[in-house]
Amino acid sequence: MLRQTMLGSMAAALLAPALLVVSTPAPAQGAEADTVRHWEWGSVTATSGKLRKGCRSYSYSWSLQPPEGDWGLELFLIDPDGETIGSAAQLTGVDELQGSDHFPICRNATRTGRFLIRGLLSVQNGPNEYVEGWVKPATFKLRKK
Repeated sequence: MLRQTMLGSMAAALLAPALLVVSTPAPAQGAEADTVRHWEWGSVTATSGKLRKGCRSYSYSWSLQPPEGDWGLELFLIDPDGETIGSAAQLTGVDELQGSDHFPICRNATRTGRFLIRGLLSVQNGPNEYVEGWVKPATFKLRKK
């Protein structure tokens, strides 16, 4: 009897994680499945220019009108091949709602073409209020001459 109880307990312990995995909904595919566009919350801008030899700084600006709460802006620099080659962040209490910064881009690690800067704005207002969305992105071209 004790042996059957121990075997039953062991089986239950082994099956419990499997049941949790089966009953847990699958995570959404990709970042866009979890967020929506909230272009009214802000935008990112950058100007086209020349892709210079070596590693240089290329500036961008942001302007935000977030909902009430503490915010964080994650920025992603995407090259002409669709690869993310840089990231940055601006935060409540550290950065202003408008500002500028730069991404380092190395000519030998990328190529000329159209670049994209995407911004994901996350806002926390209290323990149970969390929203996030993509702000209006920036596109710019870097050329050799």
